Amino acid sequence: MSEEIEQSDSGQDGDRLKDQQTAAVIAASSFIIFSVVYWFFQIQSVRELLELAYG
Repeated sequence: MSEEIEQSDSGQDGDRLKDQQTAAVIAASSFIIFSVVYWFFQIQSVRELLELAYG
């Protein structure tokens, strides 16, 4: 009986760990995607300003 309880507890811990890992991957991915989009628009803006300055 105690083995069943230990297995069910370890299953819950495993699920909790998997949920935390999934949340971490989603947070990191969204940060990376936001950074890429941000820098794309920054570079685009600098190109436009240089085009205006130098024709």
